[in-house]
Amino acid sequence: MLFMPSSVDKLAPLDLSRFFEQHPVLETERMILRPISMDDAQAIFDYPSDPESNKYMPWESHRSLADTYAYLETIPKNYAARERINFAITLKPDGMFIGSSGFHDISKEHHRLMMGYVLNRNYWGNGYMTEAVLKMIRFAFEEMGMHRVAAACDEDNIRSARVMERCGMTLEGIFRDYEVRHGKFVSTKAYAVVT
Repeated sequence: MLFMPSSVDKLAPLDLSRFFEQHPVLETERMILRPISMDDAQAIFDYPSDPESNKYMPWESHRSLADTYAYLETIPKNYAARERINFAITLKPDGMFIGSSGFHDISKEHHRLMMGYVLNRNYWGNGYMTEAVLKMIRFAFEEMGMHRVAAACDEDNIRSARVMERCGMTLEGIFRDYEVRHGKFVSTKAYAVVT
């Protein structure tokens, strides 16, 4: 006979409603992670239009601000649908927008989520992304009640892999020829950390 756990043994789905009623704002020593707004269009355009910053990203390069505005229109819709929580990464004290990050594939039933991030190339090499990702991981565990936080990067994206490793994430595997990106198959490294 199979063992069937009692209802007491089952993990209840997480109640994440408060994170979708008021957008979270996260603070680190050097940065504020806040909601993205239409006012961020020019700063956002700077990295998806830059071939080096966009090299490993899943989206097509932005050729004009119209592309960026079209992307920005999806953010509140995804948030309202409780599918994503996106953050603008801004520097203290002046609020300079340097990148973005977010939670997606949020599963309240399985207590897990994925995260992603991108940084304007002009700010690479300063530890900003490691600082932001560490804060997001802590927030996901301590505030949201998640058990698992995962992220992925292109197999050739050494900088992104190093961020995940510095943040305590473990390489769980490589998905060979997992996606078609910019017209070619790419392999993806999968990382995660659990509580």
